Amino acid sequence: MSLLVRKIDKAKWLQNDIVRGEDISADAITNCMKTYRNTLSAWQIDNDAEIDDAVLAIVSSHQHLDTIDIVCISKDRLDQNGINMKSTPGRTPVEDLTNKHIDIANLTYKTLGDVAYHIVKAFCEQNVKRYTRGSLKKLLKEAINSGRLDIANLEPSVSIKLK
Repeated sequence: MSLLVRKIDKAKWLQNDIVRGEDISADAITNCMKTYRNTLSAWQIDNDAEIDDAVLAIVSSHQHLDTIDIVCISKDRLDQNGINMKSTPGRTPVEDLTNKHIDIANLTYKTLGDVAYHIVKAFCEQNVKRYTRGSLKKLLKEAINSGRLDIANLEPSVSIKLK
C-alpha cells in the first residue's frame, strides 16, 4: 500500500479534539493545507520502512533544522475518493528521492476537505510521527556519510548544525 507523507503542524490539527469527532480548526486548514496552484505537495513511499526517506526529502530542503511532525495518508484511499495526483520532480537535494514527489492536484473546496478528512483519519490511526531535531540531524548525517546527500547542498543554517 502506497503512502503519502506530508509535513504538518500537529498543534494546529489538535486545537480541537478531531480524534473524537470535533471540527477541524481553520488554522489546520489554512496553515497545513495551504495550496499552490490548487495542489498540495507530498512524498510517495511504498511502506512504513521508507518514511525516513520521505522525511529526508522534506528536511533536506528546509532553511532551519527544527522538530517536525509528518502525517502518512493512504494513497489508495485518496484514489478511491477520486483525488487527482500527479508525479512531479521534488525539490530536494537528495537526487535519488526527486522522483518520489507527488502533487495532490486539481484541488477544490470539496476535495481539499476530503484530504483533510484523511489527515484526521491518520490521526485516529496514529499515522502521525514526530521527528526531533536530534533525529533529523542523525538522518541527515547518515545521508551525507552514505553519499546520498552533499552537505554543500544544504542551507548554511542547517549544515552548520551538522558539524
